Amino acid sequence: MQKRFPRAVALTCLASSLWSCATTPTIKNLEPVPNGIGNVVSLSQGWTVEQQEWFWFTTQGSQILPYDWFLVLEQATSSQLFRAPANFERFKYLNVKPSKLNPDGLPVGFVKDIDDNGHHWMGLTCAACHTNQINFNGVEMVIDGAPTLADFSTFYDELVAALAATDKDDAKFERFAKAVLDKAYNPGTANDLRRALFDQTVRLEARRELNASRVPYGHARLDAFGDILNMVLASNLGIPENKREANAPVSYPFLWDTPHHDVVQWNGSAANKTPGPLLRNAGEMLGVFAAVQLTPSPLLHGYKTSIELENLGLLEKSLESLWSPEWPREVFPAIDPGMFLRGEEHYKAHCVKCHAHIDRTNKDRRINAVMTPLAEIGTDTLMAENFAGRTAKTGRLMGIKEYIIAGEPLGAEEPALKVLLNAVAGAVLEHPFESIKASFTEYLKVRSVPPQPGVGPLDALRAYKARPLNGIWATAPYLHNGSVPNLWQLLVPQEQRVKVFHVGSREFDPKHVGFVTAAADGLYRFDTTLEGNSNQGHTYGTQELNDTQKWELVEYLKSL
Repeated sequence: MQKRFPRAVALTCLASSLWSCATTPTIKNLEPVPNGIGNVVSLSQGWTVEQQEWFWFTTQGSQILPYDWFLVLEQATSSQLFRAPANFERFKYLNVKPSKLNPDGLPVGFVKDIDDNGHHWMGLTCAACHTNQINFNGVEMVIDGAPTLADFSTFYDELVAALAATDKDDAKFERFAKAVLDKAYNPGTANDLRRALFDQTVRLEARRELNASRVPYGHARLDAFGDILNMVLASNLGIPENKREANAPVSYPFLWDTPHHDVVQWNGSAANKTPGPLLRNAGEMLGVFAAVQLTPSPLLHGYKTSIELENLGLLEKSLESLWSPEWPREVFPAIDPGMFLRGEEHYKAHCVKCHAHIDRTNKDRRINAVMTPLAEIGTDTLMAENFAGRTAKTGRLMGIKEYIIAGEPLGAEEPALKVLLNAVAGAVLEHPFESIKASFTEYLKVRSVPPQPGVGPLDALRAYKARPLNGIWATAPYLHNGSVPNLWQLLVPQEQRVKVFHVGSREFDPKHVGFVTAAADGLYRFDTTLEGNSNQGHTYGTQELNDTQKWELVEYLKSL
């Protein structure tokens, strides 16, 4: 981990320097991205250029493999660098030029982390999953906080394959070793490196097998909950029988307005009352290669972890000033005024009950989630059921309180959510913030209150969350599992929705409001008949509105 200042001083100084200018952003619509490649621009979302770059390239504690290895690692089937821009374009991560915070020119969301022993690691930030680019008529628009189109599964599979090929191919390994060791290269150091390479490859391959799914995720999706729970419950706890198939991939949620919601996640499983945001972000870091040691005596010091809690706090603070992007009238076709007005009436009649209007730039905006039970919403149930119904053996955590210093002691087997919360609470408490400790008891009270009379907390998670739709035009594909390619298809009767489409193109379709879905090399073929991929449900307005009215509603949705 990087050297820390005294915490109170660090937070004060960093917060002052990074966020003091949030009320007077320098980013404007179509402002060129300083380190962008091509005709890349940012839209006005309330962030300065400095805030954007900080979000992209500040470590949060993710540690995938040694950093110097990543810089020189070759692809499995060639001598081309794995990190070559053309390779990352295939995965649909965003390539950028080198900059002060990113001197090696890694893609957006890839970063160097330094552990307690001074070792350098390549890891991920939230930006890898929550930054996207939309292309139209030669203009490439970066959208901060938008769900990525990246194919993490293929990236990870090929990363492991590249490491394995380097270990097995003598010529490939020699090139790798000379690049890593430089002047320290000799037969002895090379042998030591090869043993370390083998060990890291075995570790990463085990994680790949742990989270394997019969149905590929493809672009723009990940079973984040499945991944996190497998890592904590099976790998970190050392209990293989806690493993479950990570077979319920979902779209990456968009991040604008996140700090202003009462609960977050597709199933509303994370309360946003302090320290809820820290628990949520810490839990997500466990899914992107942050380390944690689940010891049986965490009371005094928590669980040792690589998570950078200070940076997670600053991350959450930065999101308070992130706005949703507005329809870029300088690039896209203009919104029809008459259709907009008629569409607004349809929205009031059919949508606003669940998707409330908000002032996208109001720093005091507050959003109460509308949770719709699975039976009512009718969409694919797999993600919600996997989470709500999962239990796990607690092993060495048995008898420890759910929140370490608050809550009931864990029994021999508990709901997976309780064990996960114990892990992330312990990771947070490894950083001795008295204010965080004091807030756990109150947070526990809030989280434990059933949202409806007679409904227990886990049953309440068998539901999906509706949220305001500002910026919705920039977040395709739609529904929680990404099974509907554009807004027009979402208004089509469910039996008429397209059954197969392709995901991964950045080219935008402003008429239907989504990405172009035609087949092309390197794109993912999304088959809605496969497990977890159902495009059924959310039928609001599909029968009540005629086609003319639906197009008017789509026109209005562009404006949000």
